[in-house]
Amino acid sequence: MSNSNINNTRNVAIVGPYSSGKTTLLESILFVTQKISRKGRIEEKNTVGDSSTEARDRQMSVELSVADTEHQGINLTFLDCPGSVEFVQETYNALVGAGVVVIVCEPLVDKVLTLAPLFKFLDDWEIPHLIFINKMDRCSYGYREILQGLKAVSSRPLVPQQYPIFQGEQCIGYIDLVSEQAYQYHPQQPADPIALPADLAELEQITRQEMLETLAEFDDHLLEELIEEIDPPQTEILQDLKQELGADLIVPVFLGIAGDDFGVRPLLDALVKEAPSPEVTAQRRGLDANAAKIAGDTIVQVLKTYFTAQGGRLSLVRVWQGELTEGIILNGERTSGIYQLRGQQQTPLSSAPIGSIVALGKLEHAATGDTLSSATDTIAPLPQAEAIAPVYALRSHLKTVRMRSNLAVPWVNFWQKTRPYIGNNTAIPAR
Repeated sequence: MSNSNINNTRNVAIVGPYSSGKTTLLESILFVTQKISRKGRIEEKNTVGDSSTEARDRQMSVELSVADTEHQGINLTFLDCPGSVEFVQETYNALVGAGVVVIVCEPLVDKVLTLAPLFKFLDDWEIPHLIFINKMDRCSYGYREILQGLKAVSSRPLVPQQYPIFQGEQCIGYIDLVSEQAYQYHPQQPADPIALPADLAELEQITRQEMLETLAEFDDHLLEELIEEIDPPQTEILQDLKQELGADLIVPVFLGIAGDDFGVRPLLDALVKEAPSPEVTAQRRGLDANAAKIAGDTIVQVLKTYFTAQGGRLSLVRVWQGELTEGIILNGERTSGIYQLRGQQQTPLSSAPIGSIVALGKLEHAATGDTLSSATDTIAPLPQAEAIAPVYALRSHLKTVRMRSNLAVPWVNFWQKTRPYIGNNTAIPAR
């Protein structure tokens, strides 16, 4: 990450049900942005995400994975969240710090209900989000039927920005509904522009008109243009998409096949053009991103706590206000290093601007969800994801004093790492 591009930072959470292709999408993003030279595969246990031993053994996400890249001059940090319901607390903790969220789903109408809890959480927190319909090579439903299914679980109106092009049962490209340009996919290459297929012209017009009418609900000028049958310019449409997404008023929809890199570049373009800036995201949390320029205060929030074999305790934080610098003191503790994470790789940084998501070393008293500040006065804590009630209880009993002595520190570390999931009922008397 470039430390100088304060206004060019975005962070994106990738969420979705188990096996929807989130980690595969992250791998494709890193590949097409040339952050990695070779794509890993989950089956081969060599992806950037899901890099922990347990995740690779189970071939599924079991904790939050972080990776950074750049696209069109914008620094992007991605949070690959686990999709299995057992780890939903981990996902919610991370989403609190996201500027925008990509919901990955399969083109299966009978699975859309699994997205309902995610939509509700994002709507309750007013976090901007968009949808990436993955695995379009396995689509057995009509595209508009899939959209109708998704509309049933979203309280915000859906705004499809693409329409798929099929050749038989194979998805070979898409139509950009903003520019009305059709594109054909090519393996490991950007899609090529092609003539708009004549058999899709009517459906494209219907879907595009629905997109414009949805945007016009929030833009009187656009509504007047539609009433007067004036085709709005692309710049106006893109500006509306950016404003409405940033205000969490709409849910844009994209499509593709992440395993083949299809649709990934348009998704990245949209994140760069439409995702809200860190300042807008901070304002949504009731913070003034520029306040630190006057007061000099930095405010961060802990999204995840890692315990690594070599580096010890790492606190993954979102910078809400101000800037992190080497050796900064937060809540009375001096940080020991600022790191950009990419899977298991840690890159030291000298600073991190507002909007960054980075790891801080050895904050022994900081727990997941905590608000940390460089201010000398106590500040009000930022809202954090509500703890979900545990559904399983486990009681341990150490028989001897020696066992208690040897296991005390490992047990405390384990409890601090997992207390968002196991709760705080640790004061159970041994018998």
